[in-house]
Amino acid sequence: MSQMHRPNPYDPHRGSEPPDPNERLTQLKIELQQHQDRLDDLGKQKDELQADVNDLEKTVAEVKSTLTDYGGQVKGLETNLHSLQYFYDQKHKMIIAAIGDKKGPIDELIREFDYETSRMQDRLAELADKLSMAQQESQLATIAENGKPADYDAGKAYTQNPQAKLSDLDTLRTAITQDDTATDIASMYFHVLEFQDVLSRTNILSQHQLALELRQTLGELEQAKEHARVKSAEANRLQTEYNAQQATLSARVAGRRQTLLGLIQAMYPVPAQQPSSAASGTTTSATAGTSTTSGAPASSASPSIQKK
Repeated sequence: MSQMHRPNPYDPHRGSEPPDPNERLTQLKIELQQHQDRLDDLGKQKDELQADVNDLEKTVAEVKSTLTDYGGQVKGLETNLHSLQYFYDQKHKMIIAAIGDKKGPIDELIREFDYETSRMQDRLAELADKLSMAQQESQLATIAENGKPADYDAGKAYTQNPQAKLSDLDTLRTAITQDDTATDIASMYFHVLEFQDVLSRTNILSQHQLALELRQTLGELEQAKEHARVKSAEANRLQTEYNAQQATLSARVAGRRQTLLGLIQAMYPVPAQQPSSAASGTTTSATAGTSTTSGAPASSASPSIQKK
């Protein structure tokens, strides 16, 4: 640290008054705190940057691992997809040739089901917009409600306000009188300015005026509470409706295949299978606990499937 330069007391160019050590100490403390604040800010930025670097390194490693794993699976996935595509092509040709006049009603049933699902999704989106707006209005109403008690409390505490200001004015009056006695013009000027400022902000309300203000703030407080209750109830109602609509839609989407299959099977039920008759030439008689069979034993016949 360089040696402090001490001013020459006999230098005609130096200031008329040396710097106040107390003021210089205060200034140095302020500068030191500013430097410390900058260092703290840089430290926070360094920690945040290091966290970002760590996260990105982890993400890069995960991406590399994912690509490596997928590279070992992609050929098998493509083979499986081609096999499934071939299966679909064969079955699609067969079913188109066999479906006949059942195709139109089934397609119409599917279209109606999916159209109704789309309408439910649109309704859910509308509810989401209304719910979002209702929640915002409820939050604003709550903020307004929270601000009203402070206004009412300030009104109730008004009686302490004039007393405090009058006390401050008395203190300033005493200081001005002392300054006048000491012929301290500069201090008296400052105290007079302060006196004028406090005096301009001092207002004594009548009892009637205070009663009116308290009734006004209390009425606004109750009005804000009621408004907040209404908005909260509306948001809760929409939330309940949204949850119910979402649950219904989710169940409909999840059960689409099974529901449509049930409806299609109800439209075109599969004919019941006919049981096979016993082979001819076989008779069985039961006498005294014994059975005799005439002719060669017949083998069981497989049940026949009627094709429509």
